Amino acid sequence: MRNLEEREQALNMYFHEGKGCGEIAHTLVLSLNTVKSWVRRYRVENEISIRAKAPLSKEPICKESLHARKMKNDNSPEARIARLEMEVDLLRNFLILTEEE
Repeated sequence: MRNLEEREQALNMYFHEGKGCGEIAHTLVLSLNTVKSWVRRYRVENEISIRAKAPLSKEPICKESLHARKMKNDNSPEARIARLEMEVDLLRNFLILTEEE
């Protein structure tokens, strides 16, 4: 597993400096898929739209915010409700599929 400093640097290069995933992967000697995963996860966790449709971030990303945000969201009531709603939908879909057979 990669350390938070590498992730922080990659995300800053993408969101703050406007560099592409391929350029970041080459510069930091990382897998392209690793960089893409980090960017996607960060966008989803922070509800950021695709970069082409959103301005570049003005504030640099720090490793403390990467770790703290994930820990905080996992235990929040909203996150728990969202997980429960997703489970209900999955179970409902499963029952519908099994009843059709």
